[in-house]
Amino acid sequence: MQYVDRLEFTVAPWAWPFAESRRTAITQFFDRLRETKPALWNGKLLLLRDASVVGATMSGAFFETDYAAMLAAMTWDAMGERVKSCFPAAAVLSADGAFILGEMARHTQNAGQILLPCGSVERGDASDGRVDLFTTLRRELVEETGIGADSLAAAAGWYAVGIGALLPLIKVMRAAAPADQLQQRICANLAGQQDPELCNIVIVRDASDLDQRVPPWVTAFLRHFWQSAGRPAAPSAGGAAC
Repeated sequence: MQYVDRLEFTVAPWAWPFAESRRTAITQFFDRLRETKPALWNGKLLLLRDASVVGATMSGAFFETDYAAMLAAMTWDAMGERVKSCFPAAAVLSADGAFILGEMARHTQNAGQILLPCGSVERGDASDGRVDLFTTLRRELVEETGIGADSLAAAAGWYAVGIGALLPLIKVMRAAAPADQLQQRICANLAGQQDPELCNIVIVRDASDLDQRVPPWVTAFLRHFWQSAGRPAAPSAGGAAC
């Protein structure tokens, strides 16, 4: 876990050796996945290479690839040392001190996992050769919850959680409403969507609300946040959902 004040990311073309050399196997892998999850779409996204932190600034270069290549590399543990799946996540913190997480719907690749609102970086998130992760964060927050980032108070800086090939960058976003109101609002938004990415909204107040559905990177951030705020880390248990 590392806190950084500033992100300086560029975007540039790069031939990823893994994707270049194993394209046939990647295509076959993704075709098999779609037999059980036909809603999966092999869209374009950006991955990060050569990430580094100097002082309180993280830098690196994003390059474009496709979802199938990233997913195959993650599954086969073949991302390599230089490449990371780097993406922003919103830690929405309610007025009464709870975090708002969502359970991924059955048709998604991460079905059943309970996550912070998050999503892949896309080419449209770059301008003049630089990548703005807050642009990605805005889009994913609205798509998954219906909440606009402008209605939340974004804390300074990012929490970088490096776990294997994953490099989530988490920003705390404080809401003026209590957790139950946020839950009701987001659930109403999901009910109006045809194929929402989330099927439940989970309120997490402390570590007793965590279980095995919460992936390690989310758990690591939450425990760090609670401990740094002087709150005890309790044993894992369950969580409340809509």
